[in-house]
Amino acid sequence: MNAPKKEPSGPSILSRVSDGAAFLSGLSVLIVTIMITFDVLMRYFLNRPQLFVDELASLILVYIIFGGLAHTFQRDGHIRVDLLTNRLNPRASRYFRFLTLAIGIGLLGIITQNTIVSSIVAYRLGRLSMVMFYPLWIPMLFIPLGVGLMALVMVARLVEEFRVQKSGRFTKSTPNAEKGID
Repeated sequence: MNAPKKEPSGPSILSRVSDGAAFLSGLSVLIVTIMITFDVLMRYFLNRPQLFVDELASLILVYIIFGGLAHTFQRDGHIRVDLLTNRLNPRASRYFRFLTLAIGIGLLGIITQNTIVSSIVAYRLGRLSMVMFYPLWIPMLFIPLGVGLMALVMVARLVEEFRVQKSGRFTKSTPNAEKGID
């Protein structure tokens, strides 16, 4: 006797990690805003600029950008040029989607690997920032973590697309699902 298939009861671990990274990215925007406001007030009223703010804001900006990549992809928030894909028939559009996801995963894999190597080199050389002297490998690691997370989310989307293709049903991630096109 086969047990009935159990439907997932909530968001996947990957989705929760992506959402958490995006939340921290948004929180980082608030932190940078507060730091810059503090620097402006200190500079204007007390003529005491805070040198650490420029450097720390730059470090946090790296996380803001790369921390939200996967979440933005999951929500279809990245810029997409669909001039060509809107003119394709549904079957060709589906194959084009498979192709672009596969190419994207490959490119993100290369970027992840290269930025991990750069972070390791910075660690081994003991590279430090110019003002605060924090180790540069720490902010450099935000890049492969964010890009790698996006690659994993793209892999999950590709697997989902294959399941949709195999079953013949449509899900929210299928652009033509709203139109009822097969």
